Amino acid sequence: MEEIVAKLLVPNSKTIEQGTKELKEAFKKPEAIPALCDVVVGSSNVEVRQTAAVLLRRRLGKKTHWNRIDPEVRKRIKQGMLQALVGENAKTVKNAIAQFIGILGKHEFPNNTWPEVLQFIHTLCGSDSPLDKELGMYALSIMTEISKDSYIVHLDSFAVLFNTTFNSLTNVNCDLAYYTVITMKHLVPIITGHQQMITLYYNLLPRLLEVINAYALDNNPKKECEMLELLEELTEYAVSVIIPHMRLVVELCLSIGGNKEVGDEVKIKAIGVLGWLIRSKSKAMQKEHLIEPVIDAMIKVMSLKPNLDCGENDTQNAEDYYQGDPDEYTPTTIATQTLDMIALHVPPEKVIPAFLSRIEPAIQGNDIYAQKAAYLALAVLAEGCSEYIRKKYLEPLLKCVCGGITSPHLSVRNAALFALGQFAEHLQPEISKYASELLPVLFEHLSGIYKLVQTETPLPSSLDRIFYALETFCENLDQGLEPYMPTLMDRLFTALDPNHWSMQLKKMGFDAVSSAACAVKEGMLPYFPRVLEIINVYVNADPTSENFHVLCDALDCLAAIAQNIGNDNFRPLAQETLQLGMRILDNSADPDNRRAAYALVGALAIVLKEELSPVLPNVVEQMIGTIQSSEGIETMYDEEDKDGVDLYDNSESENDLEEDIEILSSTTDDSEQCKYMVENSYVDEKEQACRTLKELCVNVGPSFLPFLDKSFHEVFKLLNFPQDDMRKAAVDTLQEFCIMLNKVNTEEGKHGLHQALQMFIPKCAEIIRFDEERQVVMCALDAYANLLEELKGDVLVGEGHREAIMNCVIDILNLKTACQDADVETGDGGEDETEAEQDELLLEYAGDVIPKFGRAIKPDDFVLYFPNVLTLIGNRTKKRNSESQRSFSYGTLAECMQPLGMYIEKYLEQLMKLWFAGAKDSSDEVRNNSIYGVGEMVLHGRDCVFPYYGDILQALSSLVTKESHVGTLDNICGALAKLIIANPSLVPLDQVFPAFMDRLPLREDFQENESVVKCFYGLYQQGNTVLRQHLTGVIKVVAHIYANEQTPNDEIKQLVVEFLKTMNRDFNQEFAIAVNSLGSTVTEKLQHVLSS
Repeated sequence: MEEIVAKLLVPNSKTIEQGTKELKEAFKKPEAIPALCDVVVGSSNVEVRQTAAVLLRRRLGKKTHWNRIDPEVRKRIKQGMLQALVGENAKTVKNAIAQFIGILGKHEFPNNTWPEVLQFIHTLCGSDSPLDKELGMYALSIMTEISKDSYIVHLDSFAVLFNTTFNSLTNVNCDLAYYTVITMKHLVPIITGHQQMITLYYNLLPRLLEVINAYALDNNPKKECEMLELLEELTEYAVSVIIPHMRLVVELCLSIGGNKEVGDEVKIKAIGVLGWLIRSKSKAMQKEHLIEPVIDAMIKVMSLKPNLDCGENDTQNAEDYYQGDPDEYTPTTIATQTLDMIALHVPPEKVIPAFLSRIEPAIQGNDIYAQKAAYLALAVLAEGCSEYIRKKYLEPLLKCVCGGITSPHLSVRNAALFALGQFAEHLQPEISKYASELLPVLFEHLSGIYKLVQTETPLPSSLDRIFYALETFCENLDQGLEPYMPTLMDRLFTALDPNHWSMQLKKMGFDAVSSAACAVKEGMLPYFPRVLEIINVYVNADPTSENFHVLCDALDCLAAIAQNIGNDNFRPLAQETLQLGMRILDNSADPDNRRAAYALVGALAIVLKEELSPVLPNVVEQMIGTIQSSEGIETMYDEEDKDGVDLYDNSESENDLEEDIEILSSTTDDSEQCKYMVENSYVDEKEQACRTLKELCVNVGPSFLPFLDKSFHEVFKLLNFPQDDMRKAAVDTLQEFCIMLNKVNTEEGKHGLHQALQMFIPKCAEIIRFDEERQVVMCALDAYANLLEELKGDVLVGEGHREAIMNCVIDILNLKTACQDADVETGDGGEDETEAEQDELLLEYAGDVIPKFGRAIKPDDFVLYFPNVLTLIGNRTKKRNSESQRSFSYGTLAECMQPLGMYIEKYLEQLMKLWFAGAKDSSDEVRNNSIYGVGEMVLHGRDCVFPYYGDILQALSSLVTKESHVGTLDNICGALAKLIIANPSLVPLDQVFPAFMDRLPLREDFQENESVVKCFYGLYQQGNTVLRQHLTGVIKVVAHIYANEQTPNDEIKQLVVEFLKTMNRDFNQEFAIAVNSLGSTVTEKLQHVLSS
């Protein structure tokens, strides 16, 4: 057997092939396993011993395979391996033996058939010999890595062992301490619910931190990083252990992360722990006043000069300081992302002042790397604190960033350009007002880059920053981009010249054209012929040419134009473009090109609608194949195990089906030794396939129905995909599938919808409760809201669906889901109730579900849920809550008035107090929503509100004299209209109506035109004399609404037309006078509608 194993290690393919054949034959005999054990113990060759041990572990990885061996042989193997572990001196062999023992323990522990192994470990660890102690803990560290769950029943004895071991340490910088920390790290996922272990970890954590700190300065980054993972694991699985020691943990990580003597790999790991803590327990960190020290430390790390090999202008070594492959992170990258976590998870009122007090001195100073860090810090504020910046800091921060863009230092310019891109992406719509100042600056920079590139071969690193800022600004500017299109397209046509420049510049050029097309839509038409001419060069490029590498970017650009330029404008090219997309799908295996082709088909579905039907069988089959495919998923093994794994794969019998399955399903047998890496290109292709299925479903119509069931089930599987973008895409697609099934008015369609909802509604509840990514949870809440709006009560037919939806909403409002930081452990409940903006946004998504849920059921049912809603939402109207939370709360309660209906009476006193308190708020938005709530309560409460008309009218009269906010004034008009609609006899119209008319037409909130028009129409039908006295003014208002297209929906538009025709017929003279006073444009529009 030793000779056979040795052949597998010879660097000669024929010898390896021969050895593989011999090994396959040997494995057919029962004596092969004992023979391999003899090799592990007896061979003089270290590599042969290691390989033999790996082969044993792989061969006996399944319990069924282990059980096939004779019991006596199994007993000898277990005894022999324990002896071999003690006697082995080579680390690689010792590691392989310990892993094999771990696998055997996994098989034996459930039935308690190998108590000797733990006795063996405890004996070693209890020995007086330091080497024995170390060996025992080393073996346990390997065994617990192989199979954590097997040791749950032994946690009590481990608690004693760990405590004894740490108490016996005289030097924390030793291997025994290291192996103990690693063993404890491996067990963290299973200690939840085991109070003795939780207490042990809590008591030992300061000592564990000592060990981690002691190793930080050792030249062994691998060990230090492994030990820091203990803190990551505790944060994820047992954060209650960390919270009482939060300051110690943070200070340790800051010390390591800021230590110049520590290697980058360790710094990155330590700073990464801070990110985990901020993400999961930011409130506990705030209570300990640890946020500002972290900000200080991160900015210092970001201010260090990067370790780049070449000069400042070297593109290849330019630091990717925000996004990128984790394997390429630098301390600056991870520090920037940690600041981003702070901005996302800490209230902006606390974040912004802390950031600015550190940013301002850096920008005014002379240290260019401190300036760079300051602009990066500004950049990461944009997403998490967007609302706060837009309202209070936009102009000064923008001026600051513009100053950085003109810096003579490249690293500063890059950071400032990146900040501008982040601002453009997250500070809309307010930042669009500054387009006339910002776009010319970006155009000028771009021209300067072109001149530079003509004399220098490498592209400067600032180029991608300029394009990032340009793309985000263009895409979010919408029609406001049109005045700048001639200059923009001139710059982009230069970049896209097929005969010049690098592929990188062309890719960025296509991306920018796509962004412009999304913004200006039909405004792209004048440039379309030339863009199409350029695209054709790349899509028809020879596969061996450089231009072919830009194919996917050209296709993306074509898809963006097809989707936005207008269906009629693109239709002449649609069939030809479709054939191009299908040709790529049929002939290309490249995931980037296939993704782009899927995007192109999705865009064409919007243009062609049902005309796309003929290609559905082909394209849907390919997309389903992409979703099912495991291509691009690689199993990554530890370095020491690679050869063994390959050898084992070769040694399997080709005819042994069960063992073949074992190899293919290595997740079952080797989940603790291997990791999975999914190539981004394949993930992107899969995500795009999912999103294109949604576009086909929405746009192609009934022709998609035959593919709906298969598509639903395959996309449903993606809800468990590790990447959050994939889960979001799956949720978006599945809700559209449900909406499509609802439109199928057959028994089969209803049955299909019922089945789909039976799967999707509970799964969304699971996502909302347990998914740790807020964006995914928001997506699932949005799916609930959309389905309730589209399908109404059909969503709630399934058993438990009502409870699933509303309980999730209540859990969100109570901060009880996995993606929220409820801070239960620290006893939160002080006066400071502000949340991070992203946390508030999550609450708003949950709130959006409530009124839609109410409208999907009867008031008799909704009233059962409303008390809890009123308490939870009402509590967020207090002054201590942020402006956005107060506004959202009043708005949500206002929307609940319609579904509550006659049951408003039960809560009238409470609601009146709420509305009147909100009407006095300092915030425009809060006052606006409060008055809207008054109107909705009046409209839907009807009789029960009549006794309060006097109070309401007096309050509105008082408010209107003080109010300056246009939206709130519109809602006061809306509330007056609703008072009149509900009961005109209780309104002193001779006094109220003239004041009402003085505030019309509405200027901002045109939704309230529904009430205004219905009010007019109702009074006219009643023959009201006050209306007759103001008829000319009423006609002017209604004519203005029609001419300016300010009707909120088709029903009101029809009512407006009917009212105008009635006025023209019954009061022709007054009508003519009123309309003529509005000008020729209005007159022409009205003549058209009156003659139809």
